[in-house]
Amino acid sequence: MIPAFVGGLPGGMEFAVIFLNIVVLVSVGYVVLAVVRALSRSSTSNLEDRVANLEGQVDALREELRDRDEE
Repeated sequence: MIPAFVGGLPGGMEFAVIFLNIVVLVSVGYVVLAVVRALSRSSTSNLEDRVANLEGQVDALREELRDRDEE
């Protein structure tokens, strides 16, 4: 049987395993990055919606206070 590597140099199977390890690590990193981006994007849009809603409520309350002061 021929050894997997000769003279300390890795053969084709070793390179395939190294390549697959790199592919798996890059894939996991990509998935983690995609999840983080999705979560931050949704929380940012929710935050913007909440701020817009609160600004509308503040404007309505200011109008109500002006109406009370005028009476």
